Amino acid sequence: MATGMEHLFAELFEAAGAGRRLGEAIAARAGQTQARWQTLWTLGTAPLTVPQVARRLGVSRQHILRLTNELTTEGLIEPRPNPDHKTSPLLRLTPAGESTLATINEAALRSNDAILAELTPERVTELRDLLRRFTELVKEADA
Repeated sequence: MATGMEHLFAELFEAAGAGRRLGEAIAARAGQTQARWQTLWTLGTAPLTVPQVARRLGVSRQHILRLTNELTTEGLIEPRPNPDHKTSPLLRLTPAGESTLATINEAALRSNDAILAELTPERVTELRDLLRRFTELVKEADA
């Protein structure tokens, strides 16, 4: 018999899967994947190195290196000299990358607004606070 915690984790896994599928669909309309969208979004905050992007997204450097090489080839990001590290350039969005990111973010905003039509902003804040606390408890239990 499943416990309340097992049911909670099952709901979280299903919600995460639904979120990934929605993210993939939104990114695909702009010819991208969710992983590329996340990389563009992260680089949209500030020029960063491959290891910095990987740490922020919680994925391997090799994965981000492959994505950033593809995004560079497509002209969506560009390497710039890094005064702190000669062999690890800073990556930043090009104007084409900024435009692609804006297109995806606008579609995501429309999707988010549709969801918010069913959930009030207060309920979303409450859910976010509960999830944040739940995440803290899971991390503490893992320690």
